[in-house]
Amino acid sequence: MLGKILPDACDRSGHSLAFLLYIDPYKLFPPQKLPPENERKIVHLPAGGESISIENALNSRCTSDYDDDPKYFHWGMFDHNKKLSLEQIRKIVDLVNIPRFTSKDLEIRIKDNLLTFVVDPTGSTIQREWTMIECGMQQQSIGLICAALGVGMVFKSFGKVGKSISDVEYATIRIKLDPMKPSYNGSYWSDSVPQGKRPWLKGNLPDPIRNGNTPLVNAFKRLRKIDSTGRRATFEDAGQLLWAARGRTPHYYISKPWGMTIPTNFGRQDITDIYLLSGNELFIYSNWKENRADHSVLKFKEIEAKTKEQMLLNNKSYSRAIILAVNEVESYAFWEIGYQLLNLLLQAYSLNINYSAILLDDEQRAFFETCGIMHPAALISF
Repeated sequence: MLGKILPDACDRSGHSLAFLLYIDPYKLFPPQKLPPENERKIVHLPAGGESISIENALNSRCTSDYDDDPKYFHWGMFDHNKKLSLEQIRKIVDLVNIPRFTSKDLEIRIKDNLLTFVVDPTGSTIQREWTMIECGMQQQSIGLICAALGVGMVFKSFGKVGKSISDVEYATIRIKLDPMKPSYNGSYWSDSVPQGKRPWLKGNLPDPIRNGNTPLVNAFKRLRKIDSTGRRATFEDAGQLLWAARGRTPHYYISKPWGMTIPTNFGRQDITDIYLLSGNELFIYSNWKENRADHSVLKFKEIEAKTKEQMLLNNKSYSRAIILAVNEVESYAFWEIGYQLLNLLLQAYSLNINYSAILLDDEQRAFFETCGIMHPAALISF
């Protein structure tokens, strides 16, 4: 099939939905042939990658291809003439150190420059969903580490939701790594807002910081817990966390200014939703309005004081929460929850705020659904 219709469901403010025709460029043009392996030189990674901040890595995250055109398909451009050494690839994988919620086996297997993500799929439905969330955290870790170090990456599918490779092993996704050309005006990194004909639309949240003080690489070495004691969070911190989870960034995808701090399945914008509990109100996060990048919260509903306490898990240390929910109960939706959750944990660590994150169990999910949030999956209180 040459192409397929995908919904452009970016606008959460109630406007009618448009449609776009997604043409797979690999169906139109054969992949470019790389030089023989012995002619590709080991790349010298750009200096300064280990000092790139969490926020700068989030803002610079993108996927890559070989077409040498950042605005056509993927924003990142692989370097045809360079390759990564096995030692460089192992270093990237060794930096992955996600906080764990479960004791399930998670593994990243290396073969040449392909990384295969393998999980244990056994157990109950909710245990499997939790495992998929943690696998998503691993996938996002690779993407952000690559963004910081100036390395290109692209997802290589095992199918819509992955595939079983044994009775106790399930391969979720593969990621290909290769050297990348600088894609941001001669640089590998950017702290700019989305540009173009319809640039950044200032919303009702404070503009996010896109370059901070905590190096991403250092954070991965220290981010071992799902909670931390720090200063009391502010509303400005809530806005920064929402941007980290799903905020707009300056890169393009399929010629659309859909850059985000996370990847999505074929660029879809409607797989998950993010809610903010603040005061006695529940909001939904909006990153797209009037066909341009946005950074706002839209009021969802009023919350009674007793319900708010329950939503904060009756912990008086916190006054706000961000709830992550799926719109489709599929593996790739839970991977996306993992992308957002990892970003939230990294950003909370960088902000040095008091926070705690959980994966919701069946009883907790049922309670949040009574509050109007369908298919909630994870929560971070702060």
